[in-house]
Amino acid sequence: MEPQTTPAMLGRRLPADERRAQILREAARLFGSHGFKGTTTRDVAAQVGITEAALYRYFPSKEAMYAAILDERIASTELLEPIEPIAATGDDRAVFTVLALTLLRSVEDDPSVLRLILYSALEGHELARPFQEKRILRLREFLTGYIARRSEEGAFRAIDPALAARAFMGMVVDHLIVKHVFGQREQYPQSPEQVAETYVSIFLDGVRNAPAGASRRSGRG
Repeated sequence: MEPQTTPAMLGRRLPADERRAQILREAARLFGSHGFKGTTTRDVAAQVGITEAALYRYFPSKEAMYAAILDERIASTELLEPIEPIAATGDDRAVFTVLALTLLRSVEDDPSVLRLILYSALEGHELARPFQEKRILRLREFLTGYIARRSEEGAFRAIDPALAARAFMGMVVDHLIVKHVFGQREQYPQSPEQVAETYVSIFLDGVRNAPAGASRRSGRG
């Protein structure tokens, strides 16, 4: 989890790199709660416990803060890094489990990122486009390609790979939205591991090719 700003930190002199990180952390929370348009530099400065003039020494504008937050998310650990080597082996359960866990844990560690993505889409913010292209679209394209390959190999039944990829990601993203945007945490107390196992099983049971003769056997008696 990201460190929280404590009362003892407000207004206290911090090294420049720590203060910058604190500003971005609090700005991300505010942007995630109120959107870009609903957040002011005065709001961020007050949350950090400094003046607007002090804030401008680190970031000349609200746009600069927003861009720095998105740059941090883009530069963070590549979501596909742990998945691509597994994909080469064709271990379907491992691929989808690691992918689901990566998404679930990335939001659990920093819920503000999900709100930032949703607000950026609703507000049509140009600064969010590189984030969408480098993180979200890349993940969806990877999954679409993997499903298409496994269908060609006969492991998955004939299915539109793009729609199948959206179906799987949709289960995971809907879970995160309901939990972290609508605040229904108590209704979904399951661990990320439990959530991933359930959604992966549902998805794979729906897309895998039945063994030869299975359909004939299931129709008997």
